[in-house]
Amino acid sequence: MPVRGDFNVLKFETYEQYLHSFTRIEEYRYLGNKSIINALVKLGYRTNATIYEEDEFYTVKKNVLESINPKSIITTLFSIYLKGNDPALVALAEREERNMQKKLSTIIFIQMRQRSGFDTSGYIDYAASLRACSLHMLGATNWRLIFEERILLQPDRTHLSFYDWHSGTVHFNHSDNYEVMRCGTSLTFKHKGDHKIIPVTMVDNPHKDNVKRTFIRSPLYGCIILYDHIVRKPS
Repeated sequence: MPVRGDFNVLKFETYEQYLHSFTRIEEYRYLGNKSIINALVKLGYRTNATIYEEDEFYTVKKNVLESINPKSIITTLFSIYLKGNDPALVALAEREERNMQKKLSTIIFIQMRQRSGFDTSGYIDYAASLRACSLHMLGATNWRLIFEERILLQPDRTHLSFYDWHSGTVHFNHSDNYEVMRCGTSLTFKHKGDHKIIPVTMVDNPHKDNVKRTFIRSPLYGCIILYDHIVRKPS
């Protein structure tokens, strides 16, 4: 069970560094295999302390940082590295600070052509992705490199939704801010903070006033759609 106030985790940038802190030099001499050593650490052979799994480690670290200073993870915005004037990146830069402050919650829809010639598409919780990058979480999107245009934002199986147009594979995942809801063939999201329903199709939808949908044409990304939800404070 993750301990919210375990300040010890702040000593380590990565989960690998955290596990390494429980090992001894002689273990590498006699065992040699790093995977075996890490497995022994997780079983608690070297300490009576709670040994976190990887996702628990990053969750505890995030909670501790937020308890010390809720603004500590947003002191540096990745959008300061914006190099060009691509409309999609400019729009995301304009929204970054408000998303990190939880005043605005943006969902990104993106469809990208892969080297195979087939497309993948997905819906991305922008704020959750930014926080994961700030905390150096495993597999996090590197937003600095995206704003520098050194890499492109890509749909991923860990995002709110992911669709592979070649194989027909579909993945759905809840995020820090959203629950994924399917109403028949329609995809809908529910914001965990204010419980507002965020539809992706607006025609005759009773929840359409909860979100503003913006289409943006981009030389880098073709066309992306941003779904902006102003987060209501609980009454």
